[in-house]
Amino acid sequence: MTAVAETTLVAWNGLTLTVPSSWRPARLGLGYLYFEDGSGPAFELKWRPGAGRDGMEAAFRAMTPKGQARRADGLPKAWEAALAGFETMPVAWNIGERGGLGAALFCPDCGLAAIFQAYGGPDGPDSPRVAEVGRTLASFSHHHDGPPEFRVFGLSFRPPPDYRLTAFHFSPGRFSLNFAQGKSRLDILRLAPAEVLLARDPLPRLARLAFGFDADRPATEAVVDGCPAVWVGERQGEQWRDRLTRTLGRPARLTLLRHDPAADKLYGAAATSRHPLNPDWLAAAAGRCVSV
Repeated sequence: MTAVAETTLVAWNGLTLTVPSSWRPARLGLGYLYFEDGSGPAFELKWRPGAGRDGMEAAFRAMTPKGQARRADGLPKAWEAALAGFETMPVAWNIGERGGLGAALFCPDCGLAAIFQAYGGPDGPDSPRVAEVGRTLASFSHHHDGPPEFRVFGLSFRPPPDYRLTAFHFSPGRFSLNFAQGKSRLDILRLAPAEVLLARDPLPRLARLAFGFDADRPATEAVVDGCPAVWVGERQGEQWRDRLTRTLGRPARLTLLRHDPAADKLYGAAATSRHPLNPDWLAAAAGRCVSV
């Protein structure tokens, strides 16, 4: 019996799929995932919620490399079985020593339009890649109750209801996810390694630096979820000065930075609003950011 390679669950902005652990996310967008393995490009997926059948046609026209895609005769049977809930438009391309095979997709239940492609040699993906992609497509899910999960680069977070991803940043030692609900904002931050960072600066100073506060901004040390933590805020009061400042367009801001010694990570959450923020709400949101 052939052994199946280890897999990793990836969740990103409304989609979840399980991919081979040898695939690494090399590029991300608000509706985009691109994976590479040790040999180069492996798999690419783009999507747009509610785009409809016209979105599927647009996805086909936007297939990369631009102008080189053509309609393919069909897909491997395992792929077709995994995509039974979608309307599909198979596409293929080849340029020199590289080729691809995939499909534009439309979900008649929710209107999602998407396109994926598997990379390979001049004749397209080989049989091992076809098998990998078949298992990945079988795990593909986009009908979820509640807020979407974000699970990538060992970080897992589920935002509060109605908060939507607006931006993100991933670099060595610093991961951030930025969300918005109307004029309210929520920023999630993970910093590592905590041991190195705390050897250089104490937790209150790191909290001020991480969220752009002045060096003399008061900070309150606490214990949150069993971890050492620091609160920093501004324009949170009910005095006339804070109320006037919020009315004039400078929102209340509250931040929390906690140290998880077991994971050797610092987890941060920062929220802004036209009204004073509830610390319990922010602590609950921050607590949903964990390492996996």
